[in-house]
Amino acid sequence: MATKNRPSVLTLFTSVQAGIDKHLTAGVTLGGVTYTAVSLKAVFALAITAMTAAEALRKQWMDAVATAHTAEATANALYELLRNYVISQYGKTANAVLGDFGMPVPQPKGPKTAKVKASAAAKSAATRQLRGTTSKLTSTMEVPVTAVTTVSLVMPASTTTSTTPAPSPAPATTGSSPKPGS
Repeated sequence: MATKNRPSVLTLFTSVQAGIDKHLTAGVTLGGVTYTAVSLKAVFALAITAMTAAEALRKQWMDAVATAHTAEATANALYELLRNYVISQYGKTANAVLGDFGMPVPQPKGPKTAKVKASAAAKSAATRQLRGTTSKLTSTMEVPVTAVTTVSLVMPASTTTSTTPAPSPAPATTGSSPKPGS
């Protein structure tokens, strides 16, 4: 059996049933078990029925998952709108009202105090110690600086002489040009 996707297996098993009807009239022994044509055909029929039922259930499940994702996305969007409405009606300090809806209280924004920063640093250090990631962290990277050496290109001396004449210098100009006819 080369291909094993569901449609090709279903087609194969259906063909096997047709072949049994056409060519097997007597019983046959396979793997030490004797099958009649009807019982052999029933094995393939059961497989086809089971695969078809499983595919129907899979499709039903996929449809249910898609419906659940859509419903969840709609509810999440509506939740945000409702939360904003409750905050706008009762204010950010209406903890009891937000609690009745099961919504978290907005955290105050602004500069952190030295105590909060120290607590965060201690908590971070404790977490790193617990995880075993206590190597020193640095925010700068040292790059070694080496002196720049000037390299000049040296051409090897040629053993043949060049026949190309050197370009002649451009004539010097004096700033005033001669007038025509003078």
